[in-house]
Amino acid sequence: MKNKSALSKKKYWLSLEQWSKDKDFQKLAGQEKEFMNPLPSEEEATGLWERREFLQLMAASMALAGFGCVRRPTEKIVPYVKRPDDVILGEENIYSSSYYDGEEGFGILVKTREGRPVKIEGNKNHPLNQGGLSARAHSHILSLYDPERLKDPQRNLFNEVKSNREFIRAQYPEADAEIVEHLKKGKAAFLTGEWPSPTSERLLRNFCNTYSCSHFVWNPLSHSTLAEAQKICYGKTLVPHFDLDRARFILSINCDFLGTWLYPTELSRLYSKGRKANRDMNRLVVFESLLSLTGTNADWRVRIKPTQQLELVLSIVHSLIKKGYVKEKWPSHLREPASPYKTFHMDKSAWDKLISELWENRGQSLVLAGDESSKDSRSVQIAVSWLNHLLGNDGWTVDYVRPYRTWTWADRKVEKLIKELEAGKIDTLIIHKTNPLYSYPDKERLAAAVKKAKLVVYTGDREDETGKLAHYILPDHHDLEKWSDWEFQKGVLSVQQPTIRPLYRTRAFEEALIEWSYLIKGGSGEKKSWYTYLKKNIKYNTEAGFSWDQLLKTGVHIRKSDQREKRSSARSFKSSAFTFIGNFKSQGQNKSDKEYELVLYPTSGLKDGTLANVSWLQEFPDPVTKICWDNYLCISPADARKRNLKEGQIVLLKGGSKHQLKIPVHIQPGQADGVLAVALGYGRERAGKVANKVGINAYPLAEVSKVGQLVSFVSVEMEPTTEKILLANTQGHHSMEGRQIVVETTLKKYLENPGGAIHRHKVFSLWSSHQYPKHKWGMVIDLNSCTGCSDCIIACQSENNIPTVGKDLVLQGREMHWIRVDRYYKGVPEEPETVHQPVVCMHCDNAPCETVCPVAATVHSDEGTNDMIYNRCVGTRYCANNCPYKVRRFNWFNYVKKVEKPLNMAMNPDVTVRSRGVMEKCTFCVHRIRSAQAKAKLENRELKDGDVKTACQQSCPTGAIVFGDLKDKSSEVYRLFNREDSYALLEELNTQPAVRYQVKVRNKEDSGKSHEEDHHG
Repeated sequence: MKNKSALSKKKYWLSLEQWSKDKDFQKLAGQEKEFMNPLPSEEEATGLWERREFLQLMAASMALAGFGCVRRPTEKIVPYVKRPDDVILGEENIYSSSYYDGEEGFGILVKTREGRPVKIEGNKNHPLNQGGLSARAHSHILSLYDPERLKDPQRNLFNEVKSNREFIRAQYPEADAEIVEHLKKGKAAFLTGEWPSPTSERLLRNFCNTYSCSHFVWNPLSHSTLAEAQKICYGKTLVPHFDLDRARFILSINCDFLGTWLYPTELSRLYSKGRKANRDMNRLVVFESLLSLTGTNADWRVRIKPTQQLELVLSIVHSLIKKGYVKEKWPSHLREPASPYKTFHMDKSAWDKLISELWENRGQSLVLAGDESSKDSRSVQIAVSWLNHLLGNDGWTVDYVRPYRTWTWADRKVEKLIKELEAGKIDTLIIHKTNPLYSYPDKERLAAAVKKAKLVVYTGDREDETGKLAHYILPDHHDLEKWSDWEFQKGVLSVQQPTIRPLYRTRAFEEALIEWSYLIKGGSGEKKSWYTYLKKNIKYNTEAGFSWDQLLKTGVHIRKSDQREKRSSARSFKSSAFTFIGNFKSQGQNKSDKEYELVLYPTSGLKDGTLANVSWLQEFPDPVTKICWDNYLCISPADARKRNLKEGQIVLLKGGSKHQLKIPVHIQPGQADGVLAVALGYGRERAGKVANKVGINAYPLAEVSKVGQLVSFVSVEMEPTTEKILLANTQGHHSMEGRQIVVETTLKKYLENPGGAIHRHKVFSLWSSHQYPKHKWGMVIDLNSCTGCSDCIIACQSENNIPTVGKDLVLQGREMHWIRVDRYYKGVPEEPETVHQPVVCMHCDNAPCETVCPVAATVHSDEGTNDMIYNRCVGTRYCANNCPYKVRRFNWFNYVKKVEKPLNMAMNPDVTVRSRGVMEKCTFCVHRIRSAQAKAKLENRELKDGDVKTACQQSCPTGAIVFGDLKDKSSEVYRLFNREDSYALLEELNTQPAVRYQVKVRNKEDSGKSHEEDHHG
């Protein structure tokens, strides 16, 4: 065992099977198979060419080359009778807009072709995301064309007990008349989500005040506890803006700010600014229960249980007081922590170093706590605010002057709503931007209460879990079809403008409020449209010199932009806040072997489950586990061994007398012992064909706090069963054993010798070098800036019409993504370090794929790109077998044929839609290269550095990907490509790739290992 442990510290591994040298994995890796099941089943193989028929196919293809006899289906097109002035066939129109995914907001650019949106990009003018974009924001384009969106308003013909579902098409005038009659009687309430639109908020608040309507808010992933803690500590309810770029030391406590917490796209961008390998490089220390994306990027990571969060923060404060760093009295009602380093299984020297580092970086540090699903989360947030105050962070890294916008006037006590419905105090219930009968934990009680209302109106886009209990479903416009405004951060006003005429008979919720108000008043006076109301309100609430046209052009207006970088004074911390901090409990062993602490967490793909019917997000590999098409029960390796559990084994999870569910197990390296974790957003029942019955709904395992916050059960039990399923993991079925894959070093070693960790190989070639007369395209990926968020995967998928294949084919290793992000563990499974590495087609000068293709379908261009000629490809897959990087994808089936209309409208017309039986791969977005070249030619100029950006580069929030012309010695890519800390993947093969990587640098103590031990897999 000692030798095994020592060996594990010298290598990188993809899965526990590889780390433990599982026989099945060794056999699979030894066969060097790209696919676990390379040949389709008989049912799948209908119509496919068998390998032995290849010569006949070749002969036939040569014979058919001289004939044009293939009959294509006749397709009639109808030209514009009068073409709009702003629509030029074949040219894109780009609109500035905004998008809010329920928790995170973006400034976006929407690319349209012939009047239909086809791609969403980040808006560089927006100060929050500055061009970066999340996987969910990219996938928003697919939700517009979801074939299961409602096309008309619906009315449900309920029976007396409201147990049936008989929807018929409704008409807006009749529906409005009935709704208004009920509103006139009073006893009405709104149940909504929270969305940071100042004009929509004003309209809804005025409506509720004018007509005496109650208003309740339900957001399953809200930050109400953080906002309430700020009010207790400083007197004002707000969610601060956290400026990570100003912090040299970051302490994260169960806070996945790089993955799912608050605004991860912006926070990733700010964090990466401080990760440049120099003497000012920040240091990230993470204490967490579940291995998160933030934890994988940590310089130092410690495992804790959720119930230890409060004790950890108070122990840090106590140590600062005890060492005399701060002059503060310890609250008398709190017991003093004893030997905290023992509690958290740390060396005393490590604990003392943590305390001293926090104090040394006072004023330039930041402490974050993100797990707001624990029962003592309010106490934790108050303690964190106290700690940040003591360290002098308030007003600098904790920015309270420009906070994120939240609603502070709405009632979050859904329990109160349920009681009023049960008591008959509410007769009319209008539900907007929330799906409570899916995400509310006690949905049975909520459903029974909703049935007592005389009229329920829902604005959802389908007959989902909540829609089935509504008398009327009046579907709201899609965000790409409507006007709105957003203020994600105070002082930053964003506009949302329609980029397509509404596809169906939908209506903006705000338009409905205006219509109802007009009818209640008797239809007298002038009725304003939502657009008119919006435009007037925006102009009224902005300073002199504001231009509506300029707002539409740039997409954003920043108030007092010259004040954004100024430091604010620290607020006065209220001593009364100490009384709200509950005393932490002493943590010992679990009461029994069956009891565990449960964590419910959102994923970066599905989050609360609103976009679950988007296939891109279902097939999006989780950045840490690399599993898609399921949620699962994460358990630590030690607990799995203790209970003799295997990967994919079904267990029965019990969270109380009436809360239990069956779920497969995933053994997760780095997870705290005694902790179980389940992802939210799965288990939809009425979302659509893609999402229904995928995974399990974990919301019933939670409860709701007094401030409307979702809370995990502290204690659950787990019982193994004999059932087992396969989890679709996109990683672990291939290996690059023994090669220089990722290269990492410590900051101290890097500063001494930036390229010292790289093992340079002496290579020679019998091939003559290629000549590139004009351009040589290349890419550099900075492993130090890459957080592994995998947003580039969906950006590439949207740009290049990449299909989804479904769970069954992913299980066979046939996922079609053109870019993958490999996740490598290092060390032992209990305490692994993690490195993320994006891998694309390397566009090698000596490309192994080109030499083996019998039909010259893959060829080298005079600009250094490896091009695919789809018409020539006959699907031998020789190129895939000969590619050492395993980046080529074979489309076994005609996936495009299965695309249901109108999803086909989301396809990019600039990229070929591939049919069945051809090889696909990254093209360096060659269509963008050609477009930029054509534009430069029309403008009679040379291409400039930055004219061409690949889709992955454009959406990367941290700027980890740089693309450009290697022939241009003034370009950024040329400078980075030739830096001494850049290296080529598998350089020893002499493929001469056009992609290079920069060394991963960690700000930690030197291990004393040689570079061979550090980077070899």
